[in-house]
Amino acid sequence: MTKWILQCTRCKREWTLEVSFDLTKLKNSRLYHYCPYCRRNTFHEVKGRSEE
Repeated sequence: MTKWILQCTRCKREWTLEVSFDLTKLKNSRLYHYCPYCRRNTFHEVKGRSEE
């Protein structure tokens, strides 16, 4: 599994998502996903891989 750093476009918080596929292959590097801080589905920008 790879850990990815995502940033919510609504609240601007960054958080880590662990998935098994390459998020750099997404169109415009954006993902529609549930934000654990906003508590709603929003667009997220993929910032890169986590080094942890």
